[in-house]
Amino acid sequence: MNAAAPSSVSAPVTTDPLDFCLADRLPARRAGQGRLIAGAPPQTGRPGLLFVPGAYHGAWCYAHYLDYFAAAGLACAAVDVRGHGALPQDAAFPSATIADLGQDVIDALDALEGPTVVVGHSMGALPALLAARQRPVAGVVLMAPSPPGDLPGARALPPVPDASLRAVPAPAEIRARFLATSPDRDVRSVTQRLCAESPQVLNDRYLLRVAIGAGAFDAPGLCLEAGRDTHDRHPPGQDQAIAQRYGFSHAVLAGQPHCMMYADQWQVSAAAILAWHREQFG
Repeated sequence: MNAAAPSSVSAPVTTDPLDFCLADRLPARRAGQGRLIAGAPPQTGRPGLLFVPGAYHGAWCYAHYLDYFAAAGLACAAVDVRGHGALPQDAAFPSATIADLGQDVIDALDALEGPTVVVGHSMGALPALLAARQRPVAGVVLMAPSPPGDLPGARALPPVPDASLRAVPAPAEIRARFLATSPDRDVRSVTQRLCAESPQVLNDRYLLRVAIGAGAFDAPGLCLEAGRDTHDRHPPGQDQAIAQRYGFSHAVLAGQPHCMMYADQWQVSAAAILAWHREQFG
Protein backbone atom coordinates (compact mmCIF):
# COMPACT_ATOMS: atom_id res chain seq x y z
CA MET A 1 0.00 0.00 0.00
CA ASN A 2 1.02 3.61 -0.37
CA ALA A 3 1.58 5.19 3.01
CA ALA A 4 0.86 8.76 3.92
CA ALA A 5 2.90 10.44 6.61
CA PRO A 6 1.51 9.29 9.95
CA SER A 7 1.32 11.63 12.90
CA SER A 8 4.68 11.94 14.64
CA VAL A 9 6.23 13.33 17.76
CA SER A 10 7.52 16.79 18.32
CA ALA A 11 11.24 16.45 17.73
CA PRO A 12 14.06 18.85 17.01
CA VAL A 13 14.49 19.23 13.27
CA THR A 14 17.83 20.10 11.71
CA THR A 15 17.60 22.91 9.17
CA ASP A 16 19.79 20.97 6.74
CA PRO A 17 18.93 17.25 6.50
CA LEU A 18 22.49 16.64 5.27
CA ASP A 19 23.93 17.93 8.56
CA PHE A 20 24.96 14.85 10.55
CA CYS A 21 26.96 16.58 13.29
CA LEU A 22 24.69 15.24 16.05
CA ALA A 23 26.22 11.80 15.48
CA ASP A 24 29.63 13.21 16.44
CA ARG A 25 28.35 14.39 19.82
CA LEU A 26 26.61 11.20 20.95
CA PRO A 27 28.26 8.71 23.32
CA ALA A 28 30.00 5.81 21.58
CA ARG A 29 31.35 2.44 22.71
CA ARG A 30 32.81 -0.63 21.07
CA ALA A 31 30.77 -3.77 20.57
CA GLY A 32 32.86 -6.62 19.17
CA GLN A 33 34.46 -5.34 15.99
CA GLY A 34 31.75 -2.72 15.64
CA ARG A 35 30.89 0.53 17.40
CA LEU A 36 27.61 1.71 18.89
CA ILE A 37 26.46 5.30 19.14
CA ALA A 38 23.51 5.83 21.46
CA GLY A 39 20.64 8.22 20.90
CA ALA A 40 18.98 7.40 24.21
CA PRO A 41 19.28 4.77 26.96
CA PRO A 42 16.32 2.59 27.99
CA GLN A 43 13.48 4.82 29.18
CA THR A 44 10.33 2.71 28.98
CA GLY A 45 9.33 -0.92 28.91
CA ARG A 46 8.91 -0.74 25.15
CA PRO A 47 11.55 -2.24 22.84
CA GLY A 48 14.38 -0.02 21.70
CA LEU A 49 15.73 0.30 18.16
CA LEU A 50 19.08 -0.65 16.65
CA PHE A 51 19.80 0.98 13.28
CA VAL A 52 22.07 -0.81 10.80
CA PRO A 53 23.45 1.24 7.88
CA GLY A 54 23.86 0.08 4.31
CA ALA A 55 26.89 -0.07 2.02
CA TYR A 56 29.39 2.81 2.27
CA HIS A 57 27.49 4.28 5.24
CA GLY A 58 28.09 4.46 8.98
CA ALA A 59 25.99 5.08 12.05
CA TRP A 60 26.16 8.82 11.25
CA CYS A 61 23.48 8.40 8.57
CA TYR A 62 20.90 7.83 11.32
CA ALA A 63 21.68 11.06 13.19
CA HIS A 64 18.18 12.49 12.63
CA TYR A 65 16.51 9.21 13.56
CA LEU A 66 18.43 8.99 16.84
CA ASP A 67 17.23 12.48 17.76
CA TYR A 68 13.67 11.71 16.68
CA PHE A 69 13.22 8.40 18.47
CA ALA A 70 14.92 9.65 21.62
CA ALA A 71 12.35 12.48 21.66
CA ALA A 72 9.65 9.79 21.35
CA GLY A 73 10.94 8.18 24.55
CA LEU A 74 12.49 5.12 22.93
CA ALA A 75 15.93 3.68 23.52
CA CYS A 76 17.84 3.85 20.25
CA ALA A 77 21.32 3.26 18.92
CA ALA A 78 23.08 2.92 15.58
CA VAL A 79 25.99 0.65 14.76
CA ASP A 80 29.16 1.20 12.80
CA VAL A 81 29.92 -2.27 11.47
CA ARG A 82 33.60 -3.07 10.95
CA GLY A 83 35.42 -0.69 8.61
CA HIS A 84 32.52 1.77 8.42
CA GLY A 85 31.79 5.17 9.87
CA ALA A 86 34.36 6.08 12.51
CA LEU A 87 36.11 2.68 12.39
CA PRO A 88 39.39 2.19 10.49
CA GLN A 89 39.70 -0.19 7.57
CA ASP A 90 42.43 -2.70 8.33
CA ALA A 91 44.19 -5.13 5.99
CA ALA A 92 41.39 -7.69 6.45
CA PHE A 93 38.58 -5.32 5.51
CA PRO A 94 38.63 -6.03 1.72
CA SER A 95 37.79 -9.64 2.61
CA ALA A 96 34.92 -8.73 4.91
CA THR A 97 31.61 -10.35 4.00
CA ILE A 98 27.99 -9.67 4.84
CA ALA A 99 28.17 -12.62 7.24
CA ASP A 100 30.96 -10.76 9.07
CA LEU A 101 28.79 -7.66 9.27
CA GLY A 102 25.98 -9.87 10.58
CA GLN A 103 28.26 -10.87 13.45
CA ASP A 104 28.83 -7.18 14.19
CA VAL A 105 25.07 -6.69 14.43
CA ILE A 106 24.83 -9.70 16.75
CA ASP A 107 27.53 -8.19 18.97
CA ALA A 108 25.63 -4.89 18.99
CA LEU A 109 22.40 -6.63 20.00
CA ASP A 110 24.24 -8.47 22.77
CA ALA A 111 25.61 -5.16 24.07
CA LEU A 112 22.18 -3.49 24.32
CA GLU A 113 19.86 -3.71 27.29
CA GLY A 114 16.32 -4.97 26.89
CA PRO A 115 14.32 -6.13 23.86
CA THR A 116 15.34 -4.52 20.58
CA VAL A 117 13.88 -3.95 17.13
CA VAL A 118 16.64 -4.28 14.52
CA VAL A 119 16.33 -1.84 11.61
CA GLY A 120 18.36 -2.38 8.43
CA HIS A 121 18.64 -0.10 5.41
CA SER A 122 19.55 -1.30 1.89
CA MET A 123 22.50 -3.73 2.11
CA GLY A 124 22.25 -3.34 5.89
CA ALA A 125 18.98 -5.27 5.77
CA LEU A 126 20.94 -8.48 5.13
CA PRO A 127 23.19 -8.45 8.24
CA ALA A 128 20.14 -7.29 10.21
CA LEU A 129 18.18 -10.32 9.02
CA LEU A 130 21.11 -12.67 9.66
CA ALA A 131 21.37 -11.34 13.22
CA ALA A 132 17.61 -11.68 13.74
CA ARG A 133 17.90 -15.36 12.80
CA GLN A 134 20.48 -15.91 15.53
CA ARG A 135 19.27 -13.68 18.35
CA PRO A 136 15.80 -13.04 19.77
CA VAL A 137 14.59 -9.63 18.60
CA ALA A 138 11.41 -7.74 19.38
CA GLY A 139 10.89 -6.84 15.74
CA VAL A 140 12.51 -6.24 12.35
CA VAL A 141 12.23 -3.17 10.14
CA LEU A 142 13.65 -3.20 6.62
CA MET A 143 14.10 0.03 4.66
CA ALA A 144 14.58 -0.22 0.88
CA PRO A 145 16.15 -3.63 1.55
CA SER A 146 18.61 -5.53 -0.58
CA PRO A 147 17.04 -8.89 -1.46
CA PRO A 148 18.10 -12.11 0.23
CA GLY A 149 19.87 -14.40 -2.20
CA ASP A 150 17.24 -17.10 -1.77
CA LEU A 151 14.28 -14.82 -2.54
CA PRO A 152 12.55 -16.32 -5.59
CA GLY A 153 12.95 -13.99 -8.56
CA ALA A 154 15.55 -11.77 -6.86
CA ARG A 155 17.53 -9.75 -9.39
CA ALA A 156 21.32 -10.15 -9.42
CA LEU A 157 23.59 -7.28 -10.43
CA PRO A 158 26.97 -7.19 -12.20
CA PRO A 159 29.76 -7.93 -9.73
CA VAL A 160 32.60 -5.55 -8.89
CA PRO A 161 36.28 -6.59 -9.11
CA ASP A 162 37.37 -8.62 -6.08
CA ALA A 163 40.89 -7.24 -5.82
CA SER A 164 40.36 -3.82 -4.29
CA LEU A 165 38.01 -1.68 -2.25
CA ARG A 166 35.15 -0.06 -4.09
CA ALA A 167 35.36 3.73 -4.03
CA VAL A 168 32.46 5.76 -2.68
CA PRO A 169 29.70 6.68 -5.13
CA ALA A 170 30.18 9.87 -7.09
CA PRO A 171 28.18 12.99 -6.16
CA ALA A 172 25.97 12.54 -9.22
CA GLU A 173 24.90 9.09 -8.01
CA ILE A 174 24.29 10.37 -4.49
CA ARG A 175 22.04 13.09 -5.86
CA ALA A 176 20.16 10.87 -8.30
CA ARG A 177 19.92 7.50 -6.52
CA PHE A 178 20.36 8.19 -2.82
CA LEU A 179 18.44 11.46 -2.58
CA ALA A 180 16.47 12.03 -5.81
CA THR A 181 17.43 15.67 -5.54
CA SER A 182 18.51 18.45 -7.89
CA PRO A 183 21.67 17.91 -9.97
CA ASP A 184 23.36 20.93 -8.41
CA ARG A 185 22.69 20.00 -4.75
CA ASP A 186 25.75 20.31 -2.52
CA VAL A 187 26.29 16.79 -1.13
CA ARG A 188 29.81 17.21 0.22
CA SER A 189 28.61 16.52 3.77
CA VAL A 190 27.59 13.06 2.55
CA THR A 191 30.62 12.28 0.38
CA GLN A 192 32.99 13.26 3.21
CA ARG A 193 31.44 10.65 5.51
CA LEU A 194 30.96 7.75 3.12
CA CYS A 195 33.66 5.09 3.15
CA ALA A 196 35.06 2.73 0.53
CA GLU A 197 33.31 -0.64 0.59
CA SER A 198 34.53 -4.22 0.75
CA PRO A 199 34.13 -5.85 -2.67
CA GLN A 200 33.05 -9.07 -0.96
CA VAL A 201 30.22 -7.26 0.79
CA LEU A 202 29.04 -5.78 -2.49
CA ASN A 203 29.34 -9.04 -4.39
CA ASP A 204 27.54 -10.93 -1.64
CA ARG A 205 24.62 -8.64 -2.38
CA TYR A 206 25.05 -8.33 -6.17
CA LEU A 207 25.50 -12.07 -6.75
CA LEU A 208 22.76 -13.03 -4.28
CA ARG A 209 25.10 -15.01 -2.03
CA VAL A 210 23.29 -14.33 1.26
CA ALA A 211 20.49 -16.79 2.07
CA ILE A 212 18.19 -15.98 4.97
CA GLY A 213 15.73 -18.88 4.73
CA ALA A 214 12.02 -18.83 3.98
CA GLY A 215 10.63 -19.25 7.48
CA ALA A 216 8.82 -16.44 9.24
CA PHE A 217 10.52 -14.68 12.13
CA ASP A 218 9.27 -15.00 15.69
CA ALA A 219 8.70 -11.26 15.76
CA PRO A 220 6.63 -8.69 13.85
CA GLY A 221 8.21 -6.84 10.97
CA LEU A 222 7.80 -3.92 8.60
CA CYS A 223 9.25 -3.42 5.13
CA LEU A 224 9.31 0.18 3.86
CA GLU A 225 9.65 0.61 0.11
CA ALA A 226 11.03 3.86 -1.27
CA GLY A 227 8.65 5.00 -3.98
CA ARG A 228 11.42 6.90 -5.80
CA ASP A 229 13.97 4.07 -5.65
CA THR A 230 15.71 2.92 -8.82
CA HIS A 231 14.20 -0.10 -10.56
CA ASP A 232 17.51 -1.71 -11.51
CA ARG A 233 18.20 -2.50 -7.84
CA HIS A 234 14.63 -2.46 -6.56
CA PRO A 235 12.35 -3.74 -9.33
CA PRO A 236 8.61 -3.39 -8.77
CA GLY A 237 7.29 -6.04 -6.42
CA GLN A 238 10.63 -7.06 -4.91
CA ASP A 239 10.24 -5.27 -1.58
CA GLN A 240 6.70 -6.57 -1.21
CA ALA A 241 7.91 -10.10 -1.94
CA ILE A 242 10.51 -9.76 0.84
CA ALA A 243 7.78 -8.67 3.26
CA GLN A 244 5.51 -11.54 2.26
CA ARG A 245 8.31 -14.09 2.60
CA TYR A 246 8.80 -13.24 6.28
CA GLY A 247 5.24 -12.28 7.22
CA PHE A 248 6.06 -8.58 7.56
CA SER A 249 3.85 -5.60 6.89
CA HIS A 250 4.69 -3.63 3.74
CA ALA A 251 4.24 0.04 2.93
CA VAL A 252 5.30 2.20 0.00
CA LEU A 253 6.48 5.69 0.92
CA ALA A 254 5.67 7.22 -2.43
CA GLY A 255 7.79 10.37 -2.23
CA GLN A 256 10.86 8.84 -0.60
CA PRO A 257 14.21 8.14 -2.30
CA HIS A 258 16.56 5.31 -1.42
CA CYS A 259 18.27 6.99 1.56
CA MET A 260 15.03 7.91 3.26
CA MET A 261 16.69 8.36 6.67
CA TYR A 262 18.41 11.57 5.57
CA ALA A 263 16.42 12.70 2.55
CA ASP A 264 14.68 16.08 2.61
CA GLN A 265 11.51 14.55 4.08
CA TRP A 266 13.20 12.01 6.36
CA GLN A 267 10.49 12.58 8.98
CA VAL A 268 8.04 10.64 6.78
CA SER A 269 9.93 7.37 7.13
CA ALA A 270 10.71 8.00 10.80
CA ALA A 271 7.02 8.59 11.50
CA ALA A 272 6.07 5.41 9.64
CA ILE A 273 8.43 3.38 11.83
CA LEU A 274 7.17 5.06 14.99
CA ALA A 275 3.53 4.45 14.06
CA TRP A 276 4.28 0.76 13.43
CA HIS A 277 6.22 0.53 16.71
CA ARG A 278 3.30 2.03 18.66
CA GLU A 279 0.86 -0.32 16.95
CA GLN A 280 2.97 -3.32 17.93
CA PHE A 281 4.18 -2.34 21.39
CA GLY A 282 1.96 0.49 22.61
